[in-house]
Amino acid sequence: MTTNIQDFSSRDSLISVNSALIAQLRDRLKAKRFRPADGDSIKIGYIRALIQALQAQNAILKDAELDDLKKEIEELKDLMKCKSRE
Repeated sequence: MTTNIQDFSSRDSLISVNSALIAQLRDRLKAKRFRPADGDSIKIGYIRALIQALQAQNAILKDAELDDLKKEIEELKDLMKCKSRE
């Protein structure tokens, strides 16, 4: 799974990356007999780091969306005030 910084610019892209990660883990675990591979513990560490990064990016995107909504509400309030004065 290869990703770049552009892949984390929207919630849809975060969901896509997370879905790919889930599919990769599911494929690894659905074998009849699970056999640990060399480097599994290192990969799990990177997966945990990726998950934390996805969560942080999602929180940032949510905050940005909330800020945008607050601005839009304030603009609508100002517009309503202007209309009520007329």
